[in-house]
Amino acid sequence: MYLRNGVMKFLKVKNVLLFIAGIFFLFAGSYLIADLMITYRNDIDTALHAKSMPGAIDWAIMGTVFILIVFLSRKLMGDARFYSSYFEGSLYGRISFRDLSKASGKPVFFVALELFFFRFLYMKKYSFVSDEGRNVIELFSKKTLCECKNCGAPVEKKDYFAGTCNFCGSSDVFAKVLAGDRFYSISSDVKKGHNRPTYYEGKGLGSKKTLFSVLLVVGLGVIAICGFMIVDSLSNYNNKEYIRKQILDSSNHVLSVDAVHADLIKLILFASVLIAVLIILSVRRLYKIFFVSEAESCAIFFSKNEHPFIPAEEIPSIKAKGNGKMRRVRGALKNGYLANCTMEVHDGQMDVALAKKIVKDTCPSCASPINGAVDEDYVCKVCGNKIMGVIEKK
Repeated sequence: MYLRNGVMKFLKVKNVLLFIAGIFFLFAGSYLIADLMITYRNDIDTALHAKSMPGAIDWAIMGTVFILIVFLSRKLMGDARFYSSYFEGSLYGRISFRDLSKASGKPVFFVALELFFFRFLYMKKYSFVSDEGRNVIELFSKKTLCECKNCGAPVEKKDYFAGTCNFCGSSDVFAKVLAGDRFYSISSDVKKGHNRPTYYEGKGLGSKKTLFSVLLVVGLGVIAICGFMIVDSLSNYNNKEYIRKQILDSSNHVLSVDAVHADLIKLILFASVLIAVLIILSVRRLYKIFFVSEAESCAIFFSKNEHPFIPAEEIPSIKAKGNGKMRRVRGALKNGYLANCTMEVHDGQMDVALAKKIVKDTCPSCASPINGAVDEDYVCKVCGNKIMGVIEKK
C-alpha cells in the first residue's frame, strides 16, 4: 500500500542494466588508461595527450558513477521496503520518528531525510504532521479496530495479538484496518510457524547460502591464481633467460626488452585490479553468508516460540553480543532472508512480530473478495460478515 510497486520493479531492472554497463565502462576505460600509461611510461606527457586518453577517462568515471548509483539505489530500495512493511503493519495512524529510528537502526535525522525523499519516488500515502509539538509520520487516512475473532468483541490496541478477550478469554485477536477505500485485515498465524523454521526463512534460503559459499570459494581461488601470476611476473621481470625466449618467440610480437617489461607490468596491473575487485565482492558475499546464517538461526528460535511478539534482546545472537549484533538481524530482514516477521517498537521496546498475516481486500472470515469501497455498513456478500464494524471512513 505504501510502496510504489511498479516503480520498484522498474528500478530493479534499471539497476541490473546499469550495473552491467558500469562494469563494462569501468574496465574498458581503466584498461585503456593503463595501456597508454604503461606503453609510454618513459614519456608520460605523450600518454596524457594521446587522443584516446580523454575518452578513456570519461568511460572510467562514467562506469564508477553507474556502479555507485546502483549500490545506493539498492540500499535505498531496501530501506523503503523496511519502512513500508513497518507502516502497513502498524495499527496506529501516526508513527514517531524516534520509534522508526530505533527499529531501523538509523539516526532520526537520516530517517526523516529518507522518508522525505521517498515520497517522490519509492513510497506514497503518508505525510509529516505536528503532534503535541513533535513531528510524526501520519499514515494514509487509517482507522483501525482490534477485535476478538472468536466472539467479535472489541479489544484495545495495546492488547493487540498479545492480549486476550475480556469476554470469552480467547487470544485469537485480529485487526480490521481501513485506509481510504482499501480494507485489509491483520491477524497472527504464529501457530502455523510453530516447530517449522522454514516458515520464517526467506524463499530459497538454503540455495542462496550454497550459491554464496560457492561464489566465495571461487572468488578466493581466482584471487590465489592472480596472486601467483603477480609473483611469477615479478620474478620474470629481470630474468634474462625469460626475456630472451619472449623476444625470440615470433608468436609474441615483442621485439625489445622494454616491450617484454611492458607486457609484464600490464599483467601485474590487470591481476592486481582483479584481486581488488574480487576482494570487495568476496567481502560482500561473506556479509551475505552472515545474514543467511543469522536468518537460519533466528528462524529456528522463532519457530520455538508461541507468542506473537518477542523482545529483540531475547534473540540469542543479540543477547550474546549486544545491540551491535542487531545489524545482522536487520540485514537478514532487508535482504529478504527472513520471512513472516518484522521489527517493531511498542511502548519504547524493540520487538519482533511473528507470523503477521496481512490480507488485503478480502473478507477475514471467508476470504472472499471485497467489491467496491468499504464503509461502516459493508457486509460480505458471501458469508454475511460485517467487515468494518464500527469503523467509519474519514
